[in-house]
Amino acid sequence: MKRKTLLLLCSVSVAVCISACATPEASKKLPYRLTPQGMVIWNDEFEFKPPPVVWKIIQTEAGGEFSFGFLRRETGRFPCQSMFVYDEDPFGASGNLDVRQEEFFKRFLWGTCLKFQVLERKNIQVAGGEGLAVIVEGRDPVKEEKVKAKVVFVKRGERVVSFYITQWRLIGEAFDPSAFEVFDQFVGSFKFLKKSFYETL
Repeated sequence: MKRKTLLLLCSVSVAVCISACATPEASKKLPYRLTPQGMVIWNDEFEFKPPPVVWKIIQTEAGGEFSFGFLRRETGRFPCQSMFVYDEDPFGASGNLDVRQEEFFKRFLWGTCLKFQVLERKNIQVAGGEGLAVIVEGRDPVKEEKVKAKVVFVKRGERVVSFYITQWRLIGEAFDPSAFEVFDQFVGSFKFLKKSFYETL
């Protein structure tokens, strides 16, 4: 994903607070609704616990680079921000989680000059299915920037979907672990409410 494209996307995407008030007319246009239990139902297909209100919704048009996500702009010098998303079609084609990880990281943030180092890798259970979580850190010594990312690959039927968070900082500035805690809560609460289009074929 080109970083400039991502930043442009974030700046032009609709940023709506999950808990913000909306008129009945505006509510009809929103892709989500809140349950009495405080969960979010997204397009009647996914259920998850919403992040705190400082995280703003970002959504791409059909065929975009990911399905939807949340962005938190943070205090500090550019490029200080965190973003996490749900992606129906992560880079790669394999249905094997280990192979898909390798395919994914060949193109992940490919518009940057980052050199990634794997910090952690483990098998997990996500949304009732088999998953693989990988934490990486990348650095660009020329721009003096770094990014920490966690990518969770999940089996949904025969296909692989993913969740991932990226947190950008200048080299020398600390990462904020609280963003990763919010991401883990989001992933841990995520449920598929119905079969995907591909599972019905």
